[in-house]
Amino acid sequence: MLISYPILPTNLQAADEEVKFNHMLGRVRFEEGVYPVSFHNRWHGGIHLDPGDDDEPIRAIADGEIVAYRVAATAETYPAGTQDTFDTSFVLVRHTTKSGENTPMVFYSLYMHLCARTQLTAAQQAQLVPSLRNATPGPDAVRAPANTRIWRKDVLGFAGALYGRRQIHFEIFATDADFRGAPANNTTPAQTGFWRDRLTIAQGQHGSLDAFGDTHFVIPAGLNFQERHPRAIAPHRIDLPGPNVFYNLALGQAGSNTADALHVTVRLSQGRRIATTFRILADGSRELLGEPVRQDDYEYELYRLATALYPDCPSAGFEYLRFGRILGPDSTTRNENWQLVRYSDTAIGYIDLAATANNVSVWSDADFPLNWQLLDEGQTADASDGICDVQQLLQLIGQVPDANQDGMIDDQEFGTHASRAEIAEKLRFLICKHPSEWDSGDLANRYQRERAEGGPLSNAQAWQEFEAHVNQMAFWSQAGMGDRSVWHFHPLQFIRHYRHCLWLTTDELAQCIPRRNLHLSGTQFSNQLVATWPTARQRADRWAIHISRSLRKYSISNTAQRLLHFLAQLTEETGYYRLVREDDAQDASYAPYFGRGLIQLTHRENYVAYGNFRNFANTQPSAAPGFPGLGWNPDQLIAGSTGHNAENCADSAGFYWTCPDITATQRNAIEVSDRGTGISEVVDASKTTNGNVSIQNINGLATRIQAFTFVKYVLLDLEKPGNSERVLFVWRRNSSREPLFHPNGQPILKPNGQQKTGYIATTHSQDVLLDDQRP
Repeated sequence: MLISYPILPTNLQAADEEVKFNHMLGRVRFEEGVYPVSFHNRWHGGIHLDPGDDDEPIRAIADGEIVAYRVAATAETYPAGTQDTFDTSFVLVRHTTKSGENTPMVFYSLYMHLCARTQLTAAQQAQLVPSLRNATPGPDAVRAPANTRIWRKDVLGFAGALYGRRQIHFEIFATDADFRGAPANNTTPAQTGFWRDRLTIAQGQHGSLDAFGDTHFVIPAGLNFQERHPRAIAPHRIDLPGPNVFYNLALGQAGSNTADALHVTVRLSQGRRIATTFRILADGSRELLGEPVRQDDYEYELYRLATALYPDCPSAGFEYLRFGRILGPDSTTRNENWQLVRYSDTAIGYIDLAATANNVSVWSDADFPLNWQLLDEGQTADASDGICDVQQLLQLIGQVPDANQDGMIDDQEFGTHASRAEIAEKLRFLICKHPSEWDSGDLANRYQRERAEGGPLSNAQAWQEFEAHVNQMAFWSQAGMGDRSVWHFHPLQFIRHYRHCLWLTTDELAQCIPRRNLHLSGTQFSNQLVATWPTARQRADRWAIHISRSLRKYSISNTAQRLLHFLAQLTEETGYYRLVREDDAQDASYAPYFGRGLIQLTHRENYVAYGNFRNFANTQPSAAPGFPGLGWNPDQLIAGSTGHNAENCADSAGFYWTCPDITATQRNAIEVSDRGTGISEVVDASKTTNGNVSIQNINGLATRIQAFTFVKYVLLDLEKPGNSERVLFVWRRNSSREPLFHPNGQPILKPNGQQKTGYIATTHSQDVLLDDQRP
C-alpha cells in the first residue's frame, strides 16, 4: 500500500517521516474545531488544512476511483456579510488496496472546500486530472462518475475558502462493512474488514500474520528478567559466523516487573533496534517507562545473528528476531527469542519473548496497538443527532476554559484548548463511528438542540439560511453512499500509520516496471519498448505477493528508499521481471551453479549459504544428481528449465541482498540503500548486487540507473518533472579495449614502451524516460 499526504511541499520531499508528519500537523487549523469533535460537541469527521503560502496543490493520497465530485463555478456566501465566502467544490475518492496478503482494504478520502473554477489560474487548471479539468462547472451538480481512475499524487484541486479563510476540510473514513467486515449469511460468505479488533486478542495470543511497521509485545506482570543473554559467551557477546566476529551485548539487571504489565514497541531503523517500554495502567492507558533501549547494527546483522542463534534453521530465527514470531513456512527447534527490554524506570534485562509460559502477546502496527481506541456513538441514546454524546471522549477533552470570561466558549477558546499537545495526541488515535456531516437528510432532527428556544437556529430565518448552507455542501445521497454512519480516522494519523506499510499491490508493482529504456549499443543509446501497461501488469500480478513477502521479511520494505534501491536492481537482474534463470549458462565454468532466482544466486558457495539458511537439506531433501553434496535441488526449489518456485525465487533475492556473507561488497545492501538516493548510492548498490568491480564493468549499470530514476517517482513523494529526466552517470563507452591517456593527453605506456589499453569510463549525460508509468 502506497500512501502520502494531500499536500507535498517541495522542500520536504526528501525529509524523514517525522519531519513530514509534524509539518502536516502544523498545517491543521483549530479555529473551526478539531478531530473528532467541534465546538458545541458536534461530531467533526476530519480536519482543516492550511495550503501554505505557496498554495501547493491538493493531491490524491493513494490510487483510487473518484466516487463523486462537484466543480462549482464560484464560491458561496452565508449568511451575507457575516461569515464571508465558502467553497462547495469537493472530490470523494474510494481506495481499494491491501495492507497484506490477507487484508484487503477499502476506505474513502474526502477533499472538501476546493477552490471554485473561476478562481483558478490557467496554470492551476492545467495541473488537474483530466476528469476534473474537463468537468463543466455547476453550483449544485454532484456527479458520480463511473470508472474514473486516479493515481497517488494526482492533483485534485487547490484550497478554497471556508469562513473567509483559505483551507480544505480533509477526512478519511470507512463504511462499517469495509471496516469490520460483513457477517456471512446463507448465500454470501463473510467479508474481511481491515480492522483487527485488538480486544479479541487474548493474553498470549498473537496478531495478524499480515504484519507491518513496528512490533509490539504485551508482557504480563510478574515475569523475571535476566542479567545476561543465555546464548552469549564471555564477556557478553554473540559469536557470529566468521573468524573473530562478534556482536557485543549490554549487560542487564536481574529483576521482575512485579506489578505492571508492559507494552514494548520495537522499531528497526537505520540498522538500530529501538525498544520503547510503556507501563499499562489500570484504565488501559499507557505511561512511558524510562529511556528506550537502543542496539546499534542489530538490523544490519540480522542474518549473522540468526545464523549464530538458530543454527538448525536461521531463516526461522531471522523471523523471530525480525517480527518476534515466525510468519513464514520455516521452523526451528529453538523456539526462543531472548531480547533486551526495559522493565522499570531504572532497570533493563533479558527475557524470552517467545516462551509459551510467559504468555506474551505479539502484535504489529497491522493490529492497531494499545494506543488506538474505538468509539461508537451507537452506544449512546441517540446516534442520529450529530451531537457527540460519548462520555469517554467528552471527558478526554475536558472543560473548555472561558479565557476571556464573557460567558461563552468561542472558536478560539475551543481550538486553543483542544489543540493542547496532551489532548490532541490522544484524539488522533480515536476511530469514531458517527453520522457524516455531509448528509442533508433529517436536518431538523439532527439540529433540534440548536433549534430549541434560545438556540442559535431558533429563529426561522436563521434556520432557513442554515438549511440552505448545508444543502449547498451536502453530497451523501447523490453519491450513493448509503448508511451515513461511518468510521472516521484522524486523517494524518491514518496516513502516518500506513506509511509504514509498503505491501505492494499488483497495480503498484506494475507502476514500478519501466515502459521504455535507452539501451546502450556500441556508443549509441536506442529507445526500446520494455513493457506496455498490460504486460507490466501481467508480470506484476505474477510476482506481487511473493516479492512483498520477501520485502517484508528482509526489512527492505521498512522504508520507500530501501524498496526503491531494491526494485532498481531487480529490474535489471530479471530483465524487467521476465527472467528467473540465467540464460545459456549450461556451459559456463560455474555450471550447474549458474544464476537462479529474482536476484540470481550464482556459484556453489552461495547455493550452500541459502540452503543452510532455509535448512533445505533436512526439510526439502530431493534427488539432485547434478548437485553433488548440496542435499537439495536448485532446479526444483528455485528455478529449472521447466519451471520455478516463485516463493523461493523472491525469497532468495531478499536473502541475497541482505546477506553480507555473499554480497559482492560483504555488506548488507540495505545499509548501502539507507545512505541516500543519489547516483553514487545507486552505483554502490549495483556493486553490492552485481560485483564489486570497476564502475565500467558493472553489468547493466545504465539500466539500473534508469530503473532507479523511473521508480523513484512512483515510490517517493516526488513530483514527476515531465516525460524525462537528465542524469549524469559513468558508463562504459564500448566493449573494445582502447588506449589509456594521462589528463595531459599523453598515452600511458607499459614498461616495454607500448601504450596501455583498457576500458574507458566517461561521464555521460543522458535522458531517462519517465513517461507511461500508468495506463
